[in-house]
Amino acid sequence: MSSVQGLVSILIPVFNHEKYIEECLTSIINLTYSNIEVLICDDGSADNSLSIVKAWCLQHPGLNVKVFTQENKGVCHTLNRLLSEASGEFITICASDDALLPDSISLRLAAMHSDPAIEAVIGDAVVINGDSVEVNRSAMKSLYNANFSALAARPARELVFNWSVVGPTLLVKRSLYNKIGMYDPNLLVEDRDFYLRCLAINGLKFIPDIVAKYRVHSDNASRKSLAARANIWYQVALSNVKNAPLFNGLEKTFLSSHKIDLFLLSFERKMIILAMIFFFRASRRVTFGFIYKSSLFLGDRND
Repeated sequence: MSSVQGLVSILIPVFNHEKYIEECLTSIINLTYSNIEVLICDDGSADNSLSIVKAWCLQHPGLNVKVFTQENKGVCHTLNRLLSEASGEFITICASDDALLPDSISLRLAAMHSDPAIEAVIGDAVVINGDSVEVNRSAMKSLYNANFSALAARPARELVFNWSVVGPTLLVKRSLYNKIGMYDPNLLVEDRDFYLRCLAINGLKFIPDIVAKYRVHSDNASRKSLAARANIWYQVALSNVKNAPLFNGLEKTFLSSHKIDLFLLSFERKMIILAMIFFFRASRRVTFGFIYKSSLFLGDRND
């Protein structure tokens, strides 16, 4: 039987974050919710991340923590391994360069228990830089221009058209993975694919509370070169096309349109191709954005 005091498994995938991992781990011991287990997996780090993790664990012997190591396999493999080891009724994930705020789990669990139909909860995060200085109070608004009203009312439609999720803000029921599957090991990034599967069953709730610290720094994979960003575009397109059949109407059309992205990105990544895909993505965003906002306006008038 579920209870507010259910065990929460905190999954921390680690890869080359020796500068940030201790701050991430220290945020765990400051949580107001105490019924937790911490599962850490070092994904073949080439720096001192693993040594720092082990030293930190020795300094906190009373914490329920397990540490795993493996050769580098990527974030999806790492998360699947951590999930296979987790015992909690609930799961939350925090990348090793991010951090949780003290009320992070309590706030999301309260939202989870407000409605039995809710399978997953996301919140907002503050943005911090590489020196842990807060640079913006809302990651979702500053990075993605999130519409909180639309997220609260229609999270599935809003996130399909206007992605605004930031990493360390998800809490889910462990049972959700039995319904929609785990992370696709064929993908380099895990979030878009997982969220689309969750959104397709209308299982996600948004809360406007700030629950974490999301770090933006020079090592973020999607913020390096244009070629690196193109690789992320390709992974997003793969996820969108893969999950398009789970949706209907405008959402299905939008997701399916990413077949064009896959076609363009299948060519050698020369500047002219990257320029074409950039233009196409921008044009699609404007077109579908207009249609989507018009539907919101008409829907509000009809309510």
